Amino acid sequence: MVEKNKIKHLLTRWGKDIDRTCPLSEYPRPQLKRDNWFCLNGVWEYAINDAELESYGPVDFDGEILVPFSPECLLSGVDRQLLPGETLWYRRDVHFDAVSPDNRLMLNFGAVDQRCKVHINGSFVGGHEGGYWPFCFDITDFVREGSNTLTVSVRDDADTGVEAYGKQTLTRGGIWYTAQSGIWQTVWA
Repeated sequence: MVEKNKIKHLLTRWGKDIDRTCPLSEYPRPQLKRDNWFCLNGVWEYAINDAELESYGPVDFDGEILVPFSPECLLSGVDRQLLPGETLWYRRDVHFDAVSPDNRLMLNFGAVDQRCKVHINGSFVGGHEGGYWPFCFDITDFVREGSNTLTVSVRDDADTGVEAYGKQTLTRGGIWYTAQSGIWQTVWA
């Protein structure tokens, strides 16, 4: 088992002044901007445990994480490396207005490293593999008007798995840098 590395802290003036209610709040695809969208970046609950991706999630969460920053990133507020065999859980309550019959509601993720599953109100919405590509799910049939619980589970084996990992490694140094995991790009609907 790899020893848990303490992350080296380097915080810029922009990091110190970050808006925790909705960091990186600009529309993520400026050439395709639409008027009717909302950003889900901000404070979510998180937990890290040994549960499988197929389970619904933990009863108790470890604390708060600032999305879209990976738990290994200082800005996330977690400052912990996800290890192979561990599952990173995210949970957030989201308010949705009623969706008109001629519209669809899409949940978009800029990127999640490496394998994830998404649930809304306890129902499985979909999964994705690959840490660098955007993906989305049509969640129209899963949401109800008002409060909804969005749960995302993530597993990432870094350089010990078969997925592409670039120059990320569990033991950083030389040309290798600290492996990043979880939601690391904007989430929006």
